[in-house]
Amino acid sequence: MVRTFRKQIPKLLLVVIAVALFTWWFYSRKADYTALADIPQYSDVDTQSILAGEDIKSKLEPSYLKYIKQMKGEGKQDAENVNIVIQGADYAAVSDFGVSKQDSIGGRAGTALVQNDENSWAEYTLDIPRDGFYQIGMTYYAIPGKRASILRSLQIDGKYPFFQAKMIDFKRMWKEAGEPWKDNQGNEFNPRQEEVMGWQFQEFQDAESKVSEPLRFYLTQGKHTIRLTVIREPAAIGEIHVFSPDKLPSYADVHKQDLQQGRQESKDKLLKFQAEQAVLKSDPTLRRIEDRNPASEPYDSNKSVQNVFGGSGWRKGGQWAEWEIDVPASGLYNIGARYSNPYLNGIPVQRKVSIDGKIPFAEMNAVSFDYGSGWQIAGFGGKEQPYEFYLEQGKHRIRMEMQIGSLGEVFEIVQQVTQHMSLLQREIYLVTGTNPDPNRDYELKKSIPNLIPRLNLMAKDLQDGMMLLYSLGVEEDSSQVSTLGMACDQLLDLAKKPETITARLDQFSDKQAELGTWMTSLTGQGLLLDYFIVKSPDQPWPDANIGWAAQSWNSVNDFLLSFRKDYGGIGNRYSEQDKVLNVWVARGREWANIIKRMTDEEFTPQTGIKVNINVIPAGAMHLLMLSSTAGMAPDVALGVQADIPIDYAVRNAVVNLGEFPDYNEIAGRFRPGALIPYQFNNGHYALPENQNFSMLFYRKDILQQLGVKKAPETWQDIMDLIPLLQQNGMDFYYGHSPDDFTPFLFQNGGEYYRENGKYSALDTPEALKAMKMWTDLFTNYKINKKADFYNRFRTGEMPIGIADYSTYILLSTAAPELTGWWEMKPMPGIPGKDGTINRSTGGAAQTAVIFKDTKMKNEAWEYLKWWTSADVQEQFGSELESVLGVEARWNTANVEALKRLPWSSQDIHSVLQQWDWFKEREIVLGAYFTTRHITNMWNEIVLNGKTVREAVEDGIKEINKELRKKREEFGLDVEGQEGDGKGGGS
Repeated sequence: MVRTFRKQIPKLLLVVIAVALFTWWFYSRKADYTALADIPQYSDVDTQSILAGEDIKSKLEPSYLKYIKQMKGEGKQDAENVNIVIQGADYAAVSDFGVSKQDSIGGRAGTALVQNDENSWAEYTLDIPRDGFYQIGMTYYAIPGKRASILRSLQIDGKYPFFQAKMIDFKRMWKEAGEPWKDNQGNEFNPRQEEVMGWQFQEFQDAESKVSEPLRFYLTQGKHTIRLTVIREPAAIGEIHVFSPDKLPSYADVHKQDLQQGRQESKDKLLKFQAEQAVLKSDPTLRRIEDRNPASEPYDSNKSVQNVFGGSGWRKGGQWAEWEIDVPASGLYNIGARYSNPYLNGIPVQRKVSIDGKIPFAEMNAVSFDYGSGWQIAGFGGKEQPYEFYLEQGKHRIRMEMQIGSLGEVFEIVQQVTQHMSLLQREIYLVTGTNPDPNRDYELKKSIPNLIPRLNLMAKDLQDGMMLLYSLGVEEDSSQVSTLGMACDQLLDLAKKPETITARLDQFSDKQAELGTWMTSLTGQGLLLDYFIVKSPDQPWPDANIGWAAQSWNSVNDFLLSFRKDYGGIGNRYSEQDKVLNVWVARGREWANIIKRMTDEEFTPQTGIKVNINVIPAGAMHLLMLSSTAGMAPDVALGVQADIPIDYAVRNAVVNLGEFPDYNEIAGRFRPGALIPYQFNNGHYALPENQNFSMLFYRKDILQQLGVKKAPETWQDIMDLIPLLQQNGMDFYYGHSPDDFTPFLFQNGGEYYRENGKYSALDTPEALKAMKMWTDLFTNYKINKKADFYNRFRTGEMPIGIADYSTYILLSTAAPELTGWWEMKPMPGIPGKDGTINRSTGGAAQTAVIFKDTKMKNEAWEYLKWWTSADVQEQFGSELESVLGVEARWNTANVEALKRLPWSSQDIHSVLQQWDWFKEREIVLGAYFTTRHITNMWNEIVLNGKTVREAVEDGIKEINKELRKKREEFGLDVEGQEGDGKGGGS
């Protein structure tokens, strides 16, 4: 044994050395700044794409940064000494709907204009005294709506000056409804958030905060008309201000003035103000968070304490929070904070800081917080020479607003490169077709003008973006920069080896998607705050962390605590002596926290039934099976995947809900097609909680440019559109998962199974026709087999496609530049004999079940009835969105609740139209073989060239064998069933 080990020592040493060398290389590598040294200096090369004139972006508004650059390049200057105020009620024209005048809103004297309905508008006339740049602001009052911020678009003289004017974001105000509440174990939880009603003033600014100052608008002398159009949420307009741009003084000038006025530095003062105690904020998602670092204040080694503020929830442009500080004596103070910025590797984040409603000096417009995995303490302006602020004795308000600011220019560069890459790829497809032969040399250098210079210059632009990042304080070894570096290297390599471009088009496309994802990820700049420090300049900054001994003891204590603390339990816990309903939730803790609080506040007082909530990992369905097998199953489980209830039903592990006398009444809350997957042998074994759905997404601007006047309604419309798209270097998107086959099957009148799941029905004429229609999209119409639809939709390469709910969320939250230029419609279908278009499709998501072993069956049914009711689902959806943002919008299966959630009227109308055709496939024993072989059929037909009938017949044999095998295993009737697929059908 020892001898064998000795023989392995050299090998082990080699492995250790190799790992050490790789680690050294990985952490020491930096960008190669000489990579472009051998590239010619291009001065008069036309790098414009031949498609640039056809590209929709050339027809739309420029970005704000391009607009300003162009205007300043023409010598345009700020106007001076102008301040125009227009009363909201003094409009020149308004829409004939959704607009009204109201008096004394929010205690304000006089009349205001209220805009209620989406797409309603109001116009105002301006008389501009001189040419120049102006800024615009608005006094507004948020009318109660759907809890979202207020969105307006701004047109000047009938046009958007730049695309950021299409969406101006005006925030609501929120505060905590009370102190944090504690469960019966002493753990602390966030209080409810309530809206604060009141008038606010806000300058028009970039909704994403990629511009660090309020937007400038160039206006010539004379009359102009501005129009404000409602995109979302009602609000009253008090006044509109048009004024000369503010010019903030520098810190040096302000500090010099303070000293000239005899203002003295304060002495012997060091004050802390806890950041979790924000008094006002722009968004209910800004909240307290637990931090287990023992230096965080306050801290309890045995309890959960919500002791810090912000985090990843404080990452969107324009989100702000306000704190109150109380200064004991007038004087000059340093202000700083204990903070953590662990989110974007190597990248500092910025906040705009104002005191008592004003930005003290220009530097506070962009206060940087350095990256670091742990906690830091620094003053505003740096730890070495922090700024000094003059504060009068008494209370003051500090506001910090998230902004991207300086990184906006980098995003502009990367956005332009991805646009150029997109146009170039479309040009290549015009030469090669959308499915080029990777082994053929298309001689692209001859076919595409200036191909090599364009690739090299795109690489140079990316390197310029990297250098700009470094100048902003980004660390050179940051992994966030490597995405740009790898894209730069790929472009340079393609320029050196243009003959390989055709074979590497997928990589080229993937790199565009990576750059798009990179921009999206970097716009979310979170920041954690523990406390603010207001101190005299003669006082040292406190330490950000405690000593290693205390930290080590804290780690040991947490380890020991893990043996006796119930980490799965949520909120109030009731002992086993009580009669308690045990509910398991297969979702995140944030979801479970809301469910538990609502249960304790509403369900238990109403019914007297005590409930314990436990969290299991989302998707960990094996835990339910193990608990059931061990006789330790919960009474109720929420978040159960759609294919699980029937697996448990056949094992007699879950309750048939159809046994309850009011089941049909409760089932009426959902679309009938949504209940199909949970039916077995005339039983009903689950209630749907939420519901996915597929929709048609399309770019209005691009379709209009192509001359397409309305969105496609049928699959024939889609097939007629695809050639037009491909002629213009674009494509239609559709997926090739088994779920993507379902619409074709149901719309053609087919089914997955017959005779209650004994046989597959995929050999019927309807199913064969459906399979041919689906695969024809890829074989005859040559649409892309693989694509990142979200990113290609943004770039315009795929201006139309079928996608699910997650795409809606992405476009709503991460593509602000497309606001107003895309729509979601019901998916295309097949017309029937009466002309009705059949749009049937599914989208099963998550369910709620009752386990058979429960001793509280009636109480469990009461809980499911309460949980799936419209009022509770609406409240849960609203609470969830207020905590986690629009990204967590709850797609409830309750039809009435869905209508009440904060959807736009147009979007909810489209969703409800699609839901009229909601139909989900049956879940039968052995159903997993069906989805597996549908994938195989697609592969055989599309990739291997088999005929549809041959591929389907091969799959049917295997599916029927598995269906028979599973029915035999569970003792179900299999008489007459054939394993070779002869069990019926045509």
